[in-house]
Parts: sequence; structure tokens; C-alpha cells
Amino acid sequence: MSSPVRSASEPSDEEEHCEPSPESNIRECGYEKWGFVIYRTTYNGSSARPWEDFKDGVLLNARSSILKSDAPEILDTMDFVFVEDIALEGASVEDLQRRFRAWVEGEDMVPFEMSGGNDKVYVPRGARHEFFIKVDDVGLHSSHVSLVRGFPEDPTEEGREHVKVWHHAIGTELYDELGDPNAAWTGRFYRSVLPAHLVAQGY
Repeated sequence: MSSPVRSASEPSDEEEHCEPSPESNIRECGYEKWGFVIYRTTYNGSSARPWEDFKDGVLLNARSSILKSDAPEILDTMDFVFVEDIALEGASVEDLQRRFRAWVEGEDMVPFEMSGGNDKVYVPRGARHEFFIKVDDVGLHSSHVSLVRGFPEDPTEEGREHVKVWHHAIGTELYDELGDPNAAWTGRFYRSVLPAHLVAQGY
């Protein structure tokens, strides 16, 4: 028995099951602002130029990806927060977690709410308010930096980085993978692991 012939106007099985792009996922989440908070923790004389190059590279890669995507309008809401403060020289992950939490609280986006029984209930807020990036001297002069959970559910992640990611991975795909698990397609990281090509394996 022959198989039915698919009309040229009908989508293929591959098209029917094709996941949306990271950029369209970000658009559909309707964020007022999206983008990572990135802390610089090295301020020696040899760090100034590499830091500027790092920032330029992150923004250039993100803009290039967005403009080639099916959701170029998310460029209007992109907002990477590069934090430069000499007081952060040599800051530990724990120091940065405290500072990040204070910033998130100021944004009124803390991912916990009190239940009727006064217990904390986890309320996902998305990547911008749950993860941040630490750029120390080693990370600035190499090709990878630290991704940190600001509000780790696992107590063993207090004061520890979560994973190292490549400089070039700091963009829409990483943001989408870490994104809002309440959204239809984002937040896959909450269910599995980051794709291997985003992670600096072995560092």
C-alpha cells in the first residue's frame, strides 16, 4: 500500500516539530529587559583593555545573532549589565551572590515568596534574576568565565560557581537555556543540562 502524498503546502514532520529559535523564545516571554548581569572582579593594570574587548565581544555576538534571527525586535529590550566597581577586586562567589541578591531585591524579582504557612516558595523569575556571570583575572585573559546561581536551591552551590561557559556562549542561546521554566519553550536547563557546546569542559 502506497504512502499518502504530502501536499507541497503541508509542513514536513521536521517542520512541525521544529523548536522555536532562542530569540523567538525570548520575545514570547515578553521580558521588559533581558540580558545577564556580569561582574568584573579584576582591576589590575593589564585588565582594562581585555575587559573592554570582552564587553565589546559579548555585545557584538549577541547583536549579530539577534539581527540574523526571526526576532530582531528583542534587540530593543536587550540590557546586559556590566558591573565595574573597584571594591569588587578579588571578590569571591559568595560576595557576588550577596550583591546580586541585593540587586534582585531592588528589582522586586526575588524568586521566593512566603506561603500561608510562612514557608518560602520558589517562584521562577528567569535567567536575568537567577544567574550572573563572574569575570575574574583568569577568565578575562582566557576564553571562559564563571556562570553562578544567585539563589542556589542546592546548599552546596553557596559560594561556588555553577559551571564555566565560553566567552562566545554569553548570548541568546545560553539565556534561553537558563530561561523562564514557566514559558512554553524556555528553561530547558531546569529539566536537564546545558548543551555541551556552551560549557567550557574541563575547566
